[in-house]
Amino acid sequence: MRLIRYFRRQHWDQERTREIEAHLAHEVDDNLDRGMSPEEAQRRAYLRLGSATRIREQIWTMNSFSGIEALVRDLRHGCRQLVRSRWFTLTSVLTIGLGIGSIAAIFGILDAVLIEPLPFAQPDRLVAIRTVPNDRASMPTIQDWQRRSSSFQSIAAYRNWSLEIRTPLGSGGSVIEVSQNFLSTLGASVEVGHDFVQTGNERDCFQQVVLSGRLWKQLGGGTDLRGRTIELDRRTFRVAGVLPIAQTIEGPFALDHPDIFVPIGCDPNVRVAERGDTDFLVIGRLHPGISIGAATADLKHAAATLQKDYPRMYGGGGIYGHPPKILPWLTVVTGTSTGPSLFVAFGACGLLLLIACANLANLMLARNVRRRHEFAVRATLGAGTRQLLRQLLAENAMLVIVGSLTGVLLASGVIRILREARALRVPRLEHASISVPVLLFVVSVASIVVIFVTLLSARRTLHSGLLRDLAGHGRSSDSGSLRRTGRILVAAQIAVSTVLVACASWTVASVYTLLHQPLGFNPDNLLMVGVDIQHSSALPAYNAVQAASFYRAAVDTLGHLPGITSVAATKNPPLGFAVNQYDFCSDDHVDQCANPTVVAPDSYDITNGYFTTVGQTLLEGRDFTEGDNSGAPVVIVNHVLAEREWPGKSAIGHRIRTGELNGWATVVGVVGNVHSYSLEAAPGPDLYLPLTYAPPTHMVFLLRTADDPGAHLEMVRRLIQSQHRDLLFFHLRTMRQEMSNELELRTFLMQVAVVFGALSLALSILGVYGLLAYEVSLRRKEVGIRIALGSSQREIVQLVLRQESRWVIGGAALGLIAAMVSGYALQAQVYGVRENSLTVLGGSLVLLMVPALIAIAVPANQVAQSDPMQALRTD
Repeated sequence: MRLIRYFRRQHWDQERTREIEAHLAHEVDDNLDRGMSPEEAQRRAYLRLGSATRIREQIWTMNSFSGIEALVRDLRHGCRQLVRSRWFTLTSVLTIGLGIGSIAAIFGILDAVLIEPLPFAQPDRLVAIRTVPNDRASMPTIQDWQRRSSSFQSIAAYRNWSLEIRTPLGSGGSVIEVSQNFLSTLGASVEVGHDFVQTGNERDCFQQVVLSGRLWKQLGGGTDLRGRTIELDRRTFRVAGVLPIAQTIEGPFALDHPDIFVPIGCDPNVRVAERGDTDFLVIGRLHPGISIGAATADLKHAAATLQKDYPRMYGGGGIYGHPPKILPWLTVVTGTSTGPSLFVAFGACGLLLLIACANLANLMLARNVRRRHEFAVRATLGAGTRQLLRQLLAENAMLVIVGSLTGVLLASGVIRILREARALRVPRLEHASISVPVLLFVVSVASIVVIFVTLLSARRTLHSGLLRDLAGHGRSSDSGSLRRTGRILVAAQIAVSTVLVACASWTVASVYTLLHQPLGFNPDNLLMVGVDIQHSSALPAYNAVQAASFYRAAVDTLGHLPGITSVAATKNPPLGFAVNQYDFCSDDHVDQCANPTVVAPDSYDITNGYFTTVGQTLLEGRDFTEGDNSGAPVVIVNHVLAEREWPGKSAIGHRIRTGELNGWATVVGVVGNVHSYSLEAAPGPDLYLPLTYAPPTHMVFLLRTADDPGAHLEMVRRLIQSQHRDLLFFHLRTMRQEMSNELELRTFLMQVAVVFGALSLALSILGVYGLLAYEVSLRRKEVGIRIALGSSQREIVQLVLRQESRWVIGGAALGLIAAMVSGYALQAQVYGVRENSLTVLGGSLVLLMVPALIAIAVPANQVAQSDPMQALRTD
């Protein structure tokens, strides 16, 4: 009832007025009955009843929420104050909106990518099992891990499958091959139909598929699966089940939003029983209560027992020469570098918010000093410190609320742009939004900002000497304390900005170094076109001679296209990640052939002219020739492998044994090293074999062009399809695009760091300028006296620079120390931090010190040019 009366105060006040007037009229009538005159009766009634206004206020106080009324009154007063100071309000709102908006946007992405649980049953028990070096295992190995370890409820296998897909709506979708227990291991539920039957024999196919909810919706949906089929590689598969739309499967390699799940046994080319066929990625579900550490120890024990049973396969130099490692499934889905990169960006946003708070506090301090007279008047009229503090809190709350709303709108726009434009390929990014957790986070941050700014500004403006300000004596009493507080805030801003600018410079230097480092080949004007000829008219059934003939003919045809200078083909292009490895030994280490103890080199199948096309240097010996296709096996090695096997000697003429050939081959050439896996990984041992020895069913054509390689892509595709329209294409991009894709997350982090570094630099310089502009305005009388006593304009500027630059230099020195610590922490995430440290730190100091000193000199020069008589007269 009290709350209702509060919101209807005007009506309630009118009713109380009528009641008081009725009481007054009744009292007047009683006095008239006693024989008093009308004037005396009315006077006695007023004396007996008292002030009607005071009575109404007393009744209202007893029957209302005084706290709510005071809060509303303070908010109204705060709104009026903010409206009067439009420029201050606009600057403050933009400052706090920028700080809160940036940290809200990053937190929204962080929440969607790393915090929000995966849409499966008990996702915390999901792990990935990875082997060294290619992360893959064979089906017998996976089954042995399951049987010989007790930590896993189930272990499943999966891999990508490139084939022709035809649905009732046409071609489309992506396919992965999975073991029969894959969906149950993942914890995915089947919304329509059923999961695969688990027979225990992975050779079984059943001609069944399970579809994603997204593809099922495109096909018309429904709950009746009778007669619903799709065609894969000209074979008909029955739809056995459908996953819910919400259960989107994401991750690297094969798990990039797959639409069709097929049992492994449906692929006729999969050798399920071959222990050396390491084609499958592995996912496991731990038993309840089993930690990753315990599961790792258990799996190492299982690997040790396998080594005893299969010493050649699982020994130190075999394809399983290292024990498997276990990673949380969320880490695999998001990528090992995504989490640290997002946390680095989140830290940068936090530092930017600190700078924004320092700027806001400086603005508040300067504004509240101008309002000392107002506070003194209110204190004289009876307002206590608590009331004045409440008033400041209300004003600051209104300011931060508006700034936070602005920041939320800014964050929402940034997230929407990143999500819709696909500017960042981060898994689960499409789930990012301004959700309830993000809003709660913003409310928490905004509350902390309000409390911090209010307490800091109130401590320096609401003091026991307020009454002296009424007489004008308080203006200089606390000026020293105020200036120290402002300078400390400026020094803190400079320190934080030094860290952000240094981190931004390190990320820029990292990306630049990675893109411009010696790669061992020439990535410019290099186009890649991958072709899969399996089950096509070019290769209906596998035939080595026919496959090699197709590739040679395609290379010859593509080489005659206008604008193409050279063409070659390889199974694994540079920076292609997946590279084959086989048993290996050399003639100088024959003992390793029986018991290998070293890591096998990466093996590349290439056509003639490959080294010329990619720009890889031939250091010694010769390239492959047409005669190598029919003579004794030959091989070319890179410099790393040559130095490892025959240090200090020429590798030409030596022999190696590789499992790919199941025999010996003679080394005829040595080439330079290239980055095989990534731009950051150092080149490893590589060997190259002529394509005709074991031609694969899929290859990547590399085309060196005279101009923009992207302009030739469609022409190359049409030429290849003109002969075989059922070929499948992949890897369609330039080498520069491949490099950019690899550095996409780092480039995004670089852009974020550059933006935040620039914003922090701008905010810090504005903070320095704003504080100094206000401070020199307080020193006009002092400057006027100095000028009147003979000081020159140059001396005044030097004096201010000397006094104020100490705080800037101190903040920069503190920031330099913090930047060094940050650089040490960034070494694991940012490439080349140690090599670029001196350049980055020196450049960061220059970027900060020069504009900061200019920001000090400008207001100092302005006050030095003022008329001293006018300054003295004004004060």
